[in-house]
Amino acid sequence: MPGSFRVARLFGIEIRIHISWVVIFGLVFFSLWNDVFPSQYPFWSDQKTLLVSAVTAVLFFCSIIAHELSHSLVARRFNMRVSSITLFLLGGVANLQQEPPSAKAEFFMAAAGPFMSVCIGGLGLGLQTLIDATDAVQLQTVAAVAGYLGFINLLLAGFNMIPGFPLDGGRVLRSIIWAIRRDRAKATGIAARGGQLVAGLFVLWALAQLTTEGAGGLWWWPILIAYFLYNAATQSLRQERLGGLVAGTRVAPLMNTTFAVADPRSTVANVVRDLMLPRSLRAVPVVANQDFLGLMTSDDVRKIDHDRWATTPVEEVMTRSADLPKLAPDDDLGQALARFGDGTVLPVVRDGRLVGLLDRDGVLDYIRMRDLFAQGR
Repeated sequence: MPGSFRVARLFGIEIRIHISWVVIFGLVFFSLWNDVFPSQYPFWSDQKTLLVSAVTAVLFFCSIIAHELSHSLVARRFNMRVSSITLFLLGGVANLQQEPPSAKAEFFMAAAGPFMSVCIGGLGLGLQTLIDATDAVQLQTVAAVAGYLGFINLLLAGFNMIPGFPLDGGRVLRSIIWAIRRDRAKATGIAARGGQLVAGLFVLWALAQLTTEGAGGLWWWPILIAYFLYNAATQSLRQERLGGLVAGTRVAPLMNTTFAVADPRSTVANVVRDLMLPRSLRAVPVVANQDFLGLMTSDDVRKIDHDRWATTPVEEVMTRSADLPKLAPDDDLGQALARFGDGTVLPVVRDGRLVGLLDRDGVLDYIRMRDLFAQGR
């Protein structure tokens, strides 16, 4: 997600924070400091309220990471690649590089996040109840934090299980329809329409807040949620339509089989000067003894200082083959679209040897032409 930066790495998955996350963190912290804890514990000092609010806000977002990490680990169990988890304005998102391969995979992946939130919620409320029952005054702060985290995580689980795509509940709904009708495209259409309907309900909720005296302070929040849901659901419908346009098309006819390669011992400066600039290449495959080692992309080049280009070998900068999503010549073009992720070029490999490159812009041009001809029929 543009505008995000890495803060950690768990189980091989990058944890990233988008700049918009600062807004939601500030709102959560402010509500705890200004309203939640002062109303429940008015005898706390200002310093204690401030500190406990900050710690609770951080733990809340740790629980969101746990929610998204559950999605990610289950996705990897079903051989889906997960590039990162990003915290942003509306919570968190696990960035998958491909769609679920089956209804079963999507069901368990989608349900894993809310299940984790329910577990955290139950643990928090249980801990609070236990401390309150023992009347342990010295653990009052722990009970306050646990109670808030318990409540908010159960609320998070309930919100995410709303049956509107791409919320977890919408994905669960799609997986069930997919399993029953054996048609992912139709299941996506139904779930995405559900997402658009839920977005409309959030808009009505915002309007109701505006017309209710004393309840319109955060009317813009459901509007933001509605905007996100509607756009994501509409994008899903568009992607399924594109999938229908390329159904049955293989990678081989569209891949570029005439491409320049770089030696792993060449310097970055030489490859940029001799290949990338004169040919306007965004990625150059790195090959040694006919074995495909990786790709050096423009993003890889930008990661190192310009002063080091002349002394840095390509093999130190390239994205290695093992870390790249790859295609086979006979793969379906729809699968290729799902594997591009944030990349612009995908290697096409047979028996460990590079046989072609698939360019995303070329695929999109092909789809536009197919769409144009389909409209003309």
